[in-house]
Amino acid sequence: VVVSNHADDARLLEAIADSEVQARQADRRKLRYALEWAQRHIVTDVDDAASWTEAHLRDMEETLGGPGTPLISAGCVEPLATALGGSTRPAMQLLSDALDLAYRLPALHRGVEELRVAPWRARRIAAATHHLSSRAAAWVDARLAPVADSCGVTRIDREVTEAAARFDPVAQEEVADEARAAWGMTLQDYAGTWAGTSRLEFIGDTTILTMFKDHVLATTAPGEEPIGERHVAALHTIASGAGSAASTVVYAHVAPDSELAQVEGRGVLALPTLQAMLGDLTGATTLIRPVLDLRRTDSVDAHDPPEWMRELVILRDRTCVFPYCEKTARACDLDHIEPYVDPDDGGPPGQTHPGNLAALCRRHHRAKTHFGWTYRPEKDGSYTWTAPRGARYTVDHRGVVVSS
Repeated sequence: VVVSNHADDARLLEAIADSEVQARQADRRKLRYALEWAQRHIVTDVDDAASWTEAHLRDMEETLGGPGTPLISAGCVEPLATALGGSTRPAMQLLSDALDLAYRLPALHRGVEELRVAPWRARRIAAATHHLSSRAAAWVDARLAPVADSCGVTRIDREVTEAAARFDPVAQEEVADEARAAWGMTLQDYAGTWAGTSRLEFIGDTTILTMFKDHVLATTAPGEEPIGERHVAALHTIASGAGSAASTVVYAHVAPDSELAQVEGRGVLALPTLQAMLGDLTGATTLIRPVLDLRRTDSVDAHDPPEWMRELVILRDRTCVFPYCEKTARACDLDHIEPYVDPDDGGPPGQTHPGNLAALCRRHHRAKTHFGWTYRPEKDGSYTWTAPRGARYTVDHRGVVVSS
C-alpha cells in the first residue's frame, strides 16, 4: 500500500513544473548567446564564411544558416565549441538553429522567447526546415508555431514535405539528389563495455534496402537465441556465401605479460575476447600486424612521412588532438606542429618526425593554420592548445580535456 501526502505531492509537482521552466530559460539563454556570438561575427564574403563542409571546398559548401540568414565567420566556430565544452558539430548546429529561428522562423522564435515553446522543439523544427527557401520556411513557421510545443516528428516531416512541394519543387528534387549523394554504408564501433560490437548502417534506395532486410529475415534461422543474435548470424551466412574472400586487418597492442589488448576501433579487450572475435571471422583472412615501436624518433627530410611514421602517429594519437574532437586519427591529416619549411627554401633537415607530427582533422587543421589556434606537445604525451583570445586547453592521451 502506497500512502501519499497530497500536500507533499502537490509541492513536488510544482517543483517539477518549475524545473521545466528553468530548463527552458537555460536553453533560451544559450540560444540568445549563440545568436549574439553569430551576429558579432557577420561577414560579407562567402569565402570567409563558416560552412558545414570540413574540406571547405567551393563545390561542397553550405553555409551554417539557411537562406535569408547572414554569413558568419568561419573562425568563430571553434571558440564557441570549446566554450561549450564539446565538439565542433554541436556548436555549428547551435549557431545554425539560432540563426534560422531568428531570421527565418519568427513565430517560433517568439514562442521560445515567451517560454511557450521548448527550445529543443523549436530547434528540431529549425533543423528540419533548414534546406527550405525563406517562403517555405515561413509557411511551416505559421503552421507549426501554434502547436510546436506538442507536435511530433511525423507532423513536422509532413509539413516540411508539403512546404517543399508548394514552394520549392526544384529544391525538393535537389534535396532528393543530395539524399542520393549521401547513400552509402558506415560501420561504427560501440564504446564502453560492449567489446566487439559494432553498428552497420546503410543509407540508400528504400526498395532495395527493404529487399535486403527481407532477405536477412528469410535467412534467419529459428532457435532459442535472442532474435538479434540470429539476425547477425544470418548476416554472417549471407556474407560467407557471397563468394568473395574478405580480409580484416586488426591492430592489437599487447604489452608483455598482459592479459589485455588495446585494439584500434574496439578499445581494451581481454585476450580471450579478442581471440573469440577473430575466431568468429570464419572464411575471412585475418592479418595481425605487429605493433610498431612507438618510441621510434627517426626523422626524414621530406614533407610527407613514410608509412611507418604515419601509422605510428595514428596509433599514438588515436583521434584528432583538438579539444573535444573525436574524429579517428586514421581519417585525419598529419600536421607539422612546427610548420614545415622546404629545405630548398632554407628549412633544416629532419623536420618530419613523430615528435613534430600530430593528427588533426581537416577542420581543426584549418583552425590552426588560419584562425589563430596554436598548440604544443607536452612530455607526458598531452597537447596544450591556446585559443585566439588566450584560453588554454590541455588534451591528454585519453582525449580528456582540461581548460585553464
